[in-house]
Amino acid sequence: MGYSKEGGLKMNLTEMEKDVIIALVTSDYADGPGDAVWSWDIADNVKITKQNQISGIVSSLSKKGLVKSDCGELGKYSCTWLTEKGVEVYKSLMRD
Repeated sequence: MGYSKEGGLKMNLTEMEKDVIIALVTSDYADGPGDAVWSWDIADNVKITKQNQISGIVSSLSKKGLVKSDCGELGKYSCTWLTEKGVEVYKSLMRD
């Protein structure tokens, strides 16, 4: 991990991790990077990732400090969002 010449955060990400990061921002429930979206909605927005791969990818992104998830009070519906670091990575992906 480091910073690019353009000032953005750079990390080694798989294509599926990039796919999930972009899906979080392009969700119908997100107004912009960093907004919480229903975790089930990620599957509607990914391009190459299969539905049964999403939880593992979100877990990997969480370990890298790029996303957070919360089940809320009901524990029924989970939300996922990009952290500040995740937003930086998203912006860097959009510049590339």
